[in-house]
Amino acid sequence: MSTGIIFALLTALSWAICIFPFTQAARRLGSNALNHFRLLLACILIGLICLIFGSDSFLKIFSFEYQTAWLWLGLSGILGLTLGDYFAFSMYKVLGARRGSVLTTFAPAAALVLGATLIDEHISFIGIIGIIITILGVNFVSLGKSERDSIPDHGHGSVSFGIISGVLSALCQGAGLVLAKKGMLAQSTGIQIAPFDATFMRLSTAFISLFIFTVITGKLKEVIQPLISNKNGGIKYAIGGTIFGPTLGVSLALFTVSRIDPSVAQTIFSLVPAFALFLSMIFLKDSITLKSFIGLVIAILGVVILIWRDSILRYL
Repeated sequence: MSTGIIFALLTALSWAICIFPFTQAARRLGSNALNHFRLLLACILIGLICLIFGSDSFLKIFSFEYQTAWLWLGLSGILGLTLGDYFAFSMYKVLGARRGSVLTTFAPAAALVLGATLIDEHISFIGIIGIIITILGVNFVSLGKSERDSIPDHGHGSVSFGIISGVLSALCQGAGLVLAKKGMLAQSTGIQIAPFDATFMRLSTAFISLFIFTVITGKLKEVIQPLISNKNGGIKYAIGGTIFGPTLGVSLALFTVSRIDPSVAQTIFSLVPAFALFLSMIFLKDSITLKSFIGLVIAILGVVILIWRDSILRYL
């Protein structure tokens, strides 16, 4: 198993862990306040890591020669972290952590299409079959009528609103991952951008753009107020989610796409619902049904086909 695939699996696990505290934080603080808080905190944490473990390369990213990388990584941060995660928090408030995570399986399609358009990546028909099987398998677990009817009303919107938010989140995050790889490959001079440095570039641009938008629209008070008052004790959940999400998870994701195609990486990231389901069983005592188990097996089969697509193609 390649290093990139190991990083992808660790990314999926980290994101599966983070959605549980983020779900609680979004319900307590609100999506907008949470988005500001976790981007700023993650930016500070990643910045400190960069300064401590690679200050020379970190300081170089502020030079003029990195402007192209800032452009693409910045766009990636705005699309994937600002917009994508805002929609994700809106989804989790309505659907909850386990059900909401299922909708992330739409991201590989966005990553595949945009990857072929922007960075000239190609994937065989066997790989496309693997992506489709993974998406079908995970969604087999998810949002049928019985599953929708079992979603409790938390007062944060309708189930339809949650599903639409989830699809928009997945599309933004899949596209954002491809833009991130384009940014890491943008140096015509051959300069390599370390994944932690790239993460800082994404996070800082995402936070600054979000903060400016909030000030312009006059919504700064509604962002700051729940954070200062620690509304319903939401800060501790926001900190926990930030450590596993935009700090560890996003960094691992960039380590992943520096080694394998974004569409492949995003498909492996689609196993987040599988990890989330088992975490729900362990920590929330959720039961797993036969249908859920079959869906997970199908999803894992899809990932195996994707990972070994070239070997399979040689035998056909």
